[in-house]
Amino acid sequence: MGFVTDKARIIVVEDDARMANVIERHLKLHGFDVTTVPSGPELRRVYRSGGADLVLLDLNLGSEDGIDLARELVRTTSVGVIIVTGRDALQDRITGLDSGADDYVVKPFDPDELLARVRAVLRRHLPTLPPDEKIRVGPYELDAGRLTLMRDGLDSDARLTETETRMLLSLLQHFNRAVSRSQLLGREIQGTDDRIVAVHIANIRRKLKEAGMDDLVIWPVRGCGYRMRVEPGLDMGQDPIR
Repeated sequence: MGFVTDKARIIVVEDDARMANVIERHLKLHGFDVTTVPSGPELRRVYRSGGADLVLLDLNLGSEDGIDLARELVRTTSVGVIIVTGRDALQDRITGLDSGADDYVVKPFDPDELLARVRAVLRRHLPTLPPDEKIRVGPYELDAGRLTLMRDGLDSDARLTETETRMLLSLLQHFNRAVSRSQLLGREIQGTDDRIVAVHIANIRRKLKEAGMDDLVIWPVRGCGYRMRVEPGLDMGQDPIR
């Protein structure tokens, strides 16, 4: 059995409040962590603050072209993208899929069909891991099923996306050893995908700091990727990349 994808984090980009509410309610009913935003700038803000595993993207977003936003997501992140739009012309579908989006859903749609497509895209994007996978390194324990990293003696924990959980699991499995960028993403990467890894690493570092796990540090390894080690007393506000 693979990761429990119903715990994946989804951002719905939809400026029609009624439609956004329908999508959000149905996905939350099935256990997904859903945030709805009305625009591209809000999407970028929410993604920077907490990451996501999938974006459902409307194409009609006022001043911003949804196709350009889809291309930006595909180029700069590893998040899955499903276009959800009222544009049903064949050329619109071709343009949408050519942007790199994983799927194209035309309104109106059956909520259960959208749910099935969401799960299908998540299965393609997220490698399978046992939902009860746990790994302990010293006082730290990563619970893959709960998407959390915990530390003995701390009341708070670090809540992660599935992508972040997969990357952190790899770093902990190879503790104090280098892990390549392709290993961290779980696939071969080229070119701009190096930046995708850097964004996820930055989000993980921020969440560790916010949870009070300042001594668990991810260091860059030149020409390879990253390694994780414990550095008591290191100020996590000073990015090790510099």
